[in-house]
Amino acid sequence: MQIEILHRFKKCKALWTDGSNTYLAQRNHIILREVSGQMRSIGILPVDTMKHALACWRPLRQGLRLGVHNLWRMPDGAILAITKGAILRRSANGGEFRIVERFRVGNKPDFNALTVDSDGRVYYGEYSLNRKRLEPIGLHRSDDGGQAFNLVYEFPAGDIRHIHFLQFDPYEKCLWMGTGDRDAECRLYRSEDAGVSWELIGSGEQKWRSVGLAFTERYLYWGTDAGSDTGNTANYIVRWSRQRKCLETLKEVQGPCHGISALSDGTLVVSTGIEGGANEIDDRAHLWVSRDGENWQELANWEKDFWPFRFQYGVIYFPHGLENSHLLHYTTFGLANGGGETYYVARIHDR
Repeated sequence: MQIEILHRFKKCKALWTDGSNTYLAQRNHIILREVSGQMRSIGILPVDTMKHALACWRPLRQGLRLGVHNLWRMPDGAILAITKGAILRRSANGGEFRIVERFRVGNKPDFNALTVDSDGRVYYGEYSLNRKRLEPIGLHRSDDGGQAFNLVYEFPAGDIRHIHFLQFDPYEKCLWMGTGDRDAECRLYRSEDAGVSWELIGSGEQKWRSVGLAFTERYLYWGTDAGSDTGNTANYIVRWSRQRKCLETLKEVQGPCHGISALSDGTLVVSTGIEGGANEIDDRAHLWVSRDGENWQELANWEKDFWPFRFQYGVIYFPHGLENSHLLHYTTFGLANGGGETYYVARIHDR
């Protein structure tokens, strides 16, 4: 297979798409790219002048975790945006973004730890560095479209480090949650009651550590996220069988996986990143693809840029909602050859 780049947009990142319209972030600015290709401003998040100024230079923006980190367009047209320390909301009728939630721990949830279920409830899972495991880590839910949030589940201090993802399963109509980072903290959970209680599906090794899932009718797919803190532990593309209730290892990859998604035609994509760990095979971020979930091919790769890891790992992210698109949307960060912060739209061809 090969990749055909259709569009490239520098200095912005793709956060959410429905296959026709894509929401982008450029520093604190939210932009809508319509199916026609037209770009129009949605709004600028209300942050102070100093943060606006600092966000203009990429190393400071990434090092200080400034800008828009996450976004979700609600079914009624309201928009939720995550910036450092808070969730902001703009109503379906437009107007200004306003803060609706401030995070009690950490700067922001992981990218895939924000989700919306089929009933319009909004969820996010807490993410903190929490190196000494002194902080309880919670899951929060909004029952009014993201206007107010309440804590609905909490891990006691010392149980886990943080929540990696929280996703709604369109096939089983349930929630899935992943945690990390030590072997005993790497867990996959499932909930059928809107996040109030959780069934442990698997745990105990780095193969259960992931930053997100891709769903098909028969399987849950993910790439393992054994990072620079795991020594020489290898990383793999794996899947969990809904029917057999077992974990299958499919492919060893070059480094920790920072992205996974599926396209509308069932094509699966996984990206590896560069953290500088001993378990990385090379100093490149890789893009992997499969049409059937069985056979995987490398599609592209990029070298790490010259900026230190403290500013930004070398990663490739996919926007929310990619399963609604037949085209591949992705954003590169911390990579060379124009991949510092660049949004791509591409087509995947079979050779």
